[in-house]
Amino acid sequence: MRFRPFSELDLEALNRVAGHRPLSPGAVRHFARTGHSFLAEEGEEPLGFALAQAVWQGEATTVLVVRIEGISQAVLEGLLAAVVKSAYDAGVYEVALHLDPARRELAEALRAQGFAVGPLVLAVRVLGSRGLRGEARGVLE
Repeated sequence: MRFRPFSELDLEALNRVAGHRPLSPGAVRHFARTGHSFLAEEGEEPLGFALAQAVWQGEATTVLVVRIEGISQAVLEGLLAAVVKSAYDAGVYEVALHLDPARRELAEALRAQGFAVGPLVLAVRVLGSRGLRGEARGVLE
């Protein structure tokens, strides 16, 4: 299994593991430039991806994993390790993501990679027509 940065040309492969929330070409272009986003694959078969970017917090920079998908806990752990290494190599010493507690494999992968899980809770308010429909999924997820 290998973990590599992706490009716009990988849109189809990324969407094969994106499930019911496919990635747009614009999102792939953006995250391909961040230096912290990766595609996991075995040969030509996509296994997962991590979308992450550095965010300036006023006093420090955090690499924020906006979305991570993988077919197994091992894939998720490998993606997390790739993001952590890219952050460290860039001199960024904080990596964070918001966790849906229902994603047990991801929670275990995070713990296995040394992440502290909890106790913070993400509060979300979606504006516009999505908010009127009561949607809250997909925000920093």
